[in-house]
Amino acid sequence: MIRILIVDDDPAFGNMLAEKLHGLPLYHSKAMMTQCLNEPAQIEEMARYTDCDILFLDIELGNENGMALARRLRLAGMDGVLIFVTRFKEYAPEGYEVGAFRYLAKNEVDAKLPGYFAAALEACRQRRRKVDILCEGETVPVPVGALTYIESNGHIQTLHLEGTGRNTLQTRVTLGKLEELLQPFGFLRIHKGYLVNMAHLHSLKSTGAQLCSGLVLPVGSSNYRRNKERYLLWRAQQA
Repeated sequence: MIRILIVDDDPAFGNMLAEKLHGLPLYHSKAMMTQCLNEPAQIEEMARYTDCDILFLDIELGNENGMALARRLRLAGMDGVLIFVTRFKEYAPEGYEVGAFRYLAKNEVDAKLPGYFAAALEACRQRRRKVDILCEGETVPVPVGALTYIESNGHIQTLHLEGTGRNTLQTRVTLGKLEELLQPFGFLRIHKGYLVNMAHLHSLKSTGAQLCSGLVLPVGSSNYRRNKERYLLWRAQQA
């Protein structure tokens, strides 16, 4: 079951958005569930709604700030696909801090919602996918979407995760083998010692790779041009 949450202090807009979602060809009522929150008391209790897969969140929520609310949700463990809904076509610079997936302008719902919903569903499927990796003596099903990057240190590779019970895992599987395993899921070898999930990559420059969390990882110079091309192509495919 894919859980979709719409948070907007305008009940009419929230209900309209839900109706348009339900009318899309990719929406299946038996496999998806939509809930709208629009009352101030409901919005104040949003911290307990951390188990949604797709979140449509209005940036302007009366007395509540949608960006601040998104930060609290991420800290509470919400790792769903986040689509900010805006009055105008605005792109808040701090959106990368909370892993904003898209910005949906309210006056562009008819034009943009079908494509954004299709991309969000694919992102959900990616996040639910798991790969088995031998970590510390046992095979662990690692959720691909939660794996932000892998750092190599000698014979030990450290897997960095977010939104799961553990922040890190360690394995002796070589970085080359991990690259081969994870490349089909959108992972990029940005440095001889780093493999990064492009879904968590905010920007890639010759001076460093910035993750959505703000962390900057080193970038190798030898393959930078090829990696930049691959990253730009990947981003274009997500639009």
